[in-house]
This record gives sequence, C-alpha cells and structure tokens, in this order.
Amino acid sequence: MVKNRWRAAPIHLALSAMVAATIFAIAYFVWYPGAMFDAAGGRDLFLLIAGVDVTVGPLITLIIFNPRKRWLKLDLAIIGVVQLIALAYGTYVLFEARPVWTVYVKDRYELVRANEIDEAERAKAKPPFDALSITGPRLVAARLPTDPDEQFKLAISAAGGVDVQSYPRYYIPYDEARSQVISHARPIAKLADYNPGRGAEIAALPKRFGLPESRLGFLPMRAGKQDLTVIVDKSNADYLGTLGLKPWQY
Repeated sequence: MVKNRWRAAPIHLALSAMVAATIFAIAYFVWYPGAMFDAAGGRDLFLLIAGVDVTVGPLITLIIFNPRKRWLKLDLAIIGVVQLIALAYGTYVLFEARPVWTVYVKDRYELVRANEIDEAERAKAKPPFDALSITGPRLVAARLPTDPDEQFKLAISAAGGVDVQSYPRYYIPYDEARSQVISHARPIAKLADYNPGRGAEIAALPKRFGLPESRLGFLPMRAGKQDLTVIVDKSNADYLGTLGLKPWQY
C-alpha cells in the first residue's frame, strides 16, 4: 500500500502520462498525420487534454493524499472519475475536429474536418463520400455544380465561409481531377522564395521522395491554423506528401 503523497502522486502521474501518450500516438499518427497535427490544431487540443490529465489529477492527489484519512479511497475515486470525464470529453473534441477529407478544388487542396460537414449534407452524398474516415483524411476532388440555382446557393454559402469542400455531394474521385492537378502544379524550386532559410530542406525533396526534381510539383493546402504545401508527382498527379512549408507569399 502507498504510504505517503510523495509516492502516490508520481504513480498517478505515470499512469496519466501513459494514457496521454496513447492519445498522442493516435492523434499524431492516425487522426492528424504529419504536418496536419500543427496546422489543423491537433497539437493545441492535445496539450489542453494533457494539461488536465497529466497535471491537474496528480497535483490534486499530491494535495489531498493522506493514508490516515477515513474517506481517502472515495476521494481518490472521485478524482479518477472527474479526470476520466475530462479526458473523455477532450478526446471526443479532438476526434470530432479530426481531418476526414483532403479535397482538391480548382487549384488547391482543402483540408476538411469531421465537424465541418453537416449531417444533413452528408446524407445527400453518394457512397463512399457519405462516410467520415477515422484513419486519417481521404483524398478526393470536388466539382462545382453546373445548375444555376445550385451555383447561386453555393456562392451565398461560400460568402458565409462554407464553400464547396464542405458539401460531400459535390465530391468526385480524385482520379477525375488529375489533369487539373498536373496543370496547376508549380515547380518545387519556387518554394525557396516563400520559405527563406529552408533552401536545404527544399533541395533535399527529390531525394526524400525518390523522384527527380523535374517530376516534383507543389500546390497549396488550406488547413485551418496555417497553410501547408502538398507535393505531387507532375507526371501523374500522385499525392506524395504534406509539408509544413509556406505555399505562397504572405
């Protein structure tokens, strides 16, 4: 049996850290892969969860732990329950804000979160575009409507901040947009103009992706907190990776 608070709190801290590490692994490697972890706000949400789970719980244990206290077990159980509730809510928020679609639109990519797609709109989409991924964002394209009424409604919606990428009924397979991707892809050498001091990293991209520089191109991705750079193969529009580089001048 633990006899003092100076042993109880570290044990509580170690258990909390294990749980936080598990959530971090799922968030970083599955829900918010790579550069999306920062750009889509995954880091901020995780740090909030970790702050509650890893810091507050063990700190309260350190304050209230007294083996002579009659209701110590009840107090510890209450702390555990409150901590689990806070952890569950934080993880739910992290899950609900996860990226589910990478949508190619016009001349760029848009990162779409689960909570950006209205359930009623999702019901109007055809499979597989009516499902929300739990294993990272899936790659699709969006086709603007040709009907004048739909165009008008979409224009009004876009003015309010909800554009075509948030409407799965307009999604099409990425393969149908490959020619557009190829035509809009820009040479990776241009990235050096937008990212001073990162020339060596940009120069190493051909080796990183195993392709000659002539085949590598980039397009911007709007990801929320910050814009990212998508590297593509200019010969076939294959999506090679997402990098934390600025894709344009600002």
